[in-house]
Amino acid sequence: MKKGWHIILGIVIVALIVGALSMGVGFLTGADSARILQNLDDHFQLRAYVDAYKDYAVQLFQYLKSLF
Repeated sequence: MKKGWHIILGIVIVALIVGALSMGVGFLTGADSARILQNLDDHFQLRAYVDAYKDYAVQLFQYLKSLF
Protein backbone atom coordinates (compact mmCIF):
# COMPACT_ATOMS: atom_id res chain seq x y z
CA MET A 1 0.00 0.00 0.00
CA LYS A 2 2.90 2.33 0.73
CA LYS A 3 4.16 1.94 -2.84
CA GLY A 4 0.69 2.86 -4.15
CA TRP A 5 0.71 6.14 -2.23
CA HIS A 6 4.16 6.94 -3.62
CA ILE A 7 2.81 6.45 -7.14
CA ILE A 8 -0.22 8.66 -6.44
CA LEU A 9 1.98 11.33 -4.87
CA GLY A 10 4.29 11.22 -7.88
CA ILE A 11 1.39 11.69 -10.29
CA VAL A 12 0.06 14.64 -8.27
CA ILE A 13 3.47 16.31 -8.13
CA VAL A 14 3.96 15.87 -11.89
CA ALA A 15 0.49 17.35 -12.53
CA LEU A 16 1.28 20.35 -10.32
CA ILE A 17 4.60 20.93 -12.05
CA VAL A 18 3.03 20.73 -15.50
CA GLY A 19 0.27 23.12 -14.41
CA ALA A 20 2.78 25.58 -12.96
CA LEU A 21 4.88 25.43 -16.12
CA SER A 22 1.79 26.03 -18.25
CA MET A 23 0.81 29.05 -16.17
CA GLY A 24 4.39 30.35 -16.29
CA VAL A 25 4.56 30.05 -20.07
CA GLY A 26 1.18 31.73 -20.32
CA PHE A 27 2.34 34.69 -18.26
CA LEU A 28 5.60 34.93 -20.18
CA THR A 29 3.72 35.08 -23.48
CA GLY A 30 1.51 37.93 -22.28
CA ALA A 31 -1.52 36.25 -20.75
CA ASP A 32 -3.89 38.39 -18.73
CA SER A 33 -4.38 37.02 -15.20
CA ALA A 34 -7.91 38.46 -14.96
CA ARG A 35 -8.89 36.60 -18.13
CA ILE A 36 -7.39 33.35 -16.82
CA LEU A 37 -9.31 33.67 -13.55
CA GLN A 38 -12.51 34.49 -15.45
CA ASN A 39 -12.12 31.38 -17.62
CA LEU A 40 -11.43 29.19 -14.60
CA ASP A 41 -14.46 30.66 -12.85
CA ASP A 42 -16.63 30.03 -15.91
CA HIS A 43 -15.60 26.39 -16.11
CA PHE A 44 -15.22 25.43 -12.45
CA GLN A 45 -17.26 28.05 -10.52
CA LEU A 46 -14.29 28.90 -8.31
CA ARG A 47 -15.89 32.09 -7.00
CA ALA A 48 -18.86 30.10 -5.67
CA TYR A 49 -16.54 27.74 -3.80
CA VAL A 50 -14.54 30.62 -2.33
CA ASP A 51 -17.72 32.38 -1.18
CA ALA A 52 -19.20 29.18 0.27
CA TYR A 53 -16.09 28.31 2.27
CA LYS A 54 -15.77 31.90 3.45
CA ASP A 55 -19.36 31.76 4.71
CA TYR A 56 -18.65 28.43 6.44
CA ALA A 57 -15.64 29.94 8.19
CA VAL A 58 -17.66 32.97 9.33
CA GLN A 59 -20.40 30.70 10.69
CA LEU A 60 -17.83 28.56 12.50
CA PHE A 61 -16.17 31.57 14.12
CA GLN A 62 -19.56 32.99 15.16
CA TYR A 63 -20.48 29.64 16.71
CA LEU A 64 -17.15 29.43 18.55
CA LYS A 65 -17.53 33.03 19.70
CA SER A 66 -20.97 32.25 21.11
CA LEU A 67 -19.47 29.42 23.19
CA PHE A 68 -17.19 31.80 25.05
